[in-house]
Amino acid sequence: MTVAPSPRALLWQALGTRRRDLAAASVLYSTHQLGESMVPVIIGATITHAVRHGSWTSIVTWLLILAADFAFLSISFRFGARASMRAKQHVAHRVRMWLTDRVVEPAGGVRNTPGDLLSRAGSDATRVGAFAGVFASAVAAVVVLVVATVVLLRFSLLLGAVILVGTVVLLVVQNQVSGALQRRSAVEQHEQARATALAEDVVRGLRVLKGIGAEQAAAAEYAQVSRGAARAALHATSSGAVVASVGAVLSGAYLTVIAGVGGWLALSGHLGLGEFVSALGLASFVVGPMTVVSATSAAYARALASAARVQEVLAAEPGVRDPAAGAATAVADVPDVRLVGVRAATSTVTAALPAGELTGLVCPDPATAAAVPALLAREYDAAAGQILLDGSDITELPLDVLRGRVLVSPHDAVLLPGSIAENIAAVADEPVGPAAHAAFADQVIDAVPGGAEAHVGDRGETLSGGQRQRIALARALAAHAPVLVLHDPTTAVDAATEDRIAARTAELRAGRTTLVVTTSPAWLSRCDQVVHLTGTSCSVGTHAELLADAAYRGVVSR
Repeated sequence: MTVAPSPRALLWQALGTRRRDLAAASVLYSTHQLGESMVPVIIGATITHAVRHGSWTSIVTWLLILAADFAFLSISFRFGARASMRAKQHVAHRVRMWLTDRVVEPAGGVRNTPGDLLSRAGSDATRVGAFAGVFASAVAAVVVLVVATVVLLRFSLLLGAVILVGTVVLLVVQNQVSGALQRRSAVEQHEQARATALAEDVVRGLRVLKGIGAEQAAAAEYAQVSRGAARAALHATSSGAVVASVGAVLSGAYLTVIAGVGGWLALSGHLGLGEFVSALGLASFVVGPMTVVSATSAAYARALASAARVQEVLAAEPGVRDPAAGAATAVADVPDVRLVGVRAATSTVTAALPAGELTGLVCPDPATAAAVPALLAREYDAAAGQILLDGSDITELPLDVLRGRVLVSPHDAVLLPGSIAENIAAVADEPVGPAAHAAFADQVIDAVPGGAEAHVGDRGETLSGGQRQRIALARALAAHAPVLVLHDPTTAVDAATEDRIAARTAELRAGRTTLVVTTSPAWLSRCDQVVHLTGTSCSVGTHAELLADAAYRGVVSR
C-alpha cells in the first residue's frame, strides 16, 4: 500500500477500503432516518384531515401510510446496520493488516516493542473501525437535518432558520471542543501501550524476576505505569463527556427555542394545529440526529488520534536498503562469511567464517553477542564495516536472496501457536526427523502428551524453557540453510544433553557454514575454529588452543 501522508489521509484511506458498505449503510440509514422524520409529519397530516373532514376513510388511509412508513424504516435500519457493522469490522481488520505487513516487511525498521505494536493493532485499529461504524449514521443525520430544515421552512421561515442556525452552532462548538479529546486520546493510547508492553515484559521474564527476587520492584513499576494509563484514560473520558454534555446542552437549548417559537406561531395563528404538531414533533426528532453528530465528532477525534499512531509505524523509514534483484551477485551454494571492521554494539569485529565449517564466536559483552546475529539477519545495517557473503556485501544483495542464504535463530526464539510438528516444519516444511533428533526435540515429543501433535500454546507456554529451546533449534536445523547463525541455543538445557546436542548438530551441519555465538564449552569444543572477540581485537584458534589465554578461559568457564 501507499502510505498516507497524514493521519487524516490515512483515516479516509481506511474508510475507502469499504466504500461500498459505507455507501449502502449511508443510503439505508438515511432512508431510515427520513422515515422516522416523516412520522410526526404523517401524524400531523392525519390530525389535520380528521379535524377538517372527519372522514374515517381519510383517517384510515393516513394510518396505513404511517404503518407503511414504519415498515420501510425498520427494513432500512436492519440492512443498514448490517452494512455498517461490516464496514466497522473490515476497516479495523484492514488497518491491522497494514500494520502487520509493515512489521514483517523484509526491510524492517520498526523498533516499537511488541506490546506497543499490539496496542496499535488492537485498540487503535478498533477505534478507526469504530469511526467507520458511525460514519453512515453521521451521513444520515446530516441528510435528515437538511430535510427537516426544508420541511420546517415550508411551515415557517423562522422555524427553518432556527434549526439551521442550531445545527451550525453545534458543529462549530463541538469541533472546537473535540481538539482536547483528540490530544487526550493520543496520550491515553500511548500510556496504554506502555502498560501493555511492560506487562508483557514482566510475564515473559517472570522466572528471572523470581530468581533474583525482583518481583516486588517489577510489580511496583507496573503499578506506577498502570496508574498513569488509568489517569490518561480518565482524562480522555472526561473530554468525551465534555463533548457529549456540550451536545446535550445545545440540543436542549435548540428544542426549547423551537418549542417556544412554534407555540408563539400557533397562538398567533401563523400555524394550524396539525402543522404545529408536525413542526414540534419534527423539531423533537432532530435532537436525535444532532446527538449523532455530537457522538460522531468524539469518535472522529479518537479515530484521528489512533490514525496518527498507526501512521507513525507505517511511515517509519526502512531499517535496511533493499537493492534491485538485478543487482545481485551469484552466491555459492555453501558461501563463506567475512566480517571486516564491523561495528557491533561496543565492539569492532573482524572475522572469517570459512565455507562449510562450524565457527564459534565468543563475545564477553552481551550487547555485542546480540548485535552480531542481528547484523547478519539485516535487522539493521552496521554503522561501520562490511559483512561479505561469498565476497558480496550483504547490503548489495536483495533481501529475498539473503533470506534464502542466511538463517538467524536468535537466543529468544519464540514458538508459533500450533503443534510441535508444525513448529519444526514452519520454515522448511520438513516433518519431524533428523533435525528433531539432532536437537533432542524427539525426546520432548516422547515426553509430552499428544507427542508431535501436542500444542505448544501461546509462545510455547505449555513447554519448559529447555523444551522450547530444543524445538526452536530443531526448527532452525530443519531449514538446512547454507548459512546458519545460532545465538546461545541451549542455555536452558542440562550440560549432558547440551553436549550431545552440540555433537549431533555439528554432524548434521557438516558441509554447511554455521556460526554459534556462545560461551558454552560443549559447543566451542565442536567448532572447527573459535573467534574470541575482545574489544577491537580478535583471537582465532581452536577451543583447545584458546584455553591457554587466561581471558578466554575466564569467559568460557563462568
